[in-house]
Amino acid sequence: MNLSQTVVILIVAIVILALIGLGVALSRRSRLRALPPESQDRYSRSWQALETRFIDDPSGAVQEADRVVVMMLGERGATMHDGRSVPEDLRRARAAASSDEGRQGTEGMRKAMVHYKRIVEDALGGAKKPSETSRREVA
Repeated sequence: MNLSQTVVILIVAIVILALIGLGVALSRRSRLRALPPESQDRYSRSWQALETRFIDDPSGAVQEADRVVVMMLGERGATMHDGRSVPEDLRRARAAASSDEGRQGTEGMRKAMVHYKRIVEDALGGAKKPSETSRREVA
């Protein structure tokens, strides 16, 4: 076997390993279970109440949104035992809430709610919307 054949075999092996890694990463994301209809209804109502609460108590609404989202992810089968397995939107929400914007004003908290909302919408599948269709979005 000459050097060019060895290089080709090495490149093919690296590509195969990269594809396997990508497949594993994608399968971890898709392992989240769908919520049962009663949980979808419960989380939909909770989220609607949180969006309403945000107007009067942004900090409290963000704290409760974190709690609700973590419960929802747990019910879907997410394991968040280390920092790598925490969903990106949850990381960003927590970062926005703890930023200077989040501690000194509502802009960081608003950004946090946008990230939490993405997680909720993903879990509810977009088909489950709160009963009020004319509501203005928080973000």
